[in-house]
Amino acid sequence: MWKNIEINIQNIEYDTGKATLIKMPNKSNYAGYKFWHPSKLIRYGSNSYARSLGYTDDFTFKLKKYGKGKYNSHDIIDEIDISAEEFEEAFECMESCTRAKSDETYLHITEPEKIEKDVKVKEELKNESNKR
Repeated sequence: MWKNIEINIQNIEYDTGKATLIKMPNKSNYAGYKFWHPSKLIRYGSNSYARSLGYTDDFTFKLKKYGKGKYNSHDIIDEIDISAEEFEEAFECMESCTRAKSDETYLHITEPEKIEKDVKVKEELKNESNKR
């Protein structure tokens, strides 16, 4: 059975057209790891900064950690395979930032009360054209 999980667009690092490089969330146990996912399984999410990622329970995600230096940025330092269940647990921390806000509003607009008062303008504040 196919499942979808929403990720933040900021976690997408690179898209080749056939595959997309996605960073794991910083608040997960897999911070610093990345994985490639087929681009045809990535769709627009519920809002402009969310993407929906398709997968099944049989998926095995191959997480890779790349070097951070100038010369080893393309070298794989570490590699881990995780199941779909572990993948879902890692992305639980992103649910609040990818879900669209509800339509409920807390702004209450009230009409201000009209003040009935005579206004007198001082002579020194009037324009020259108004004095004539």
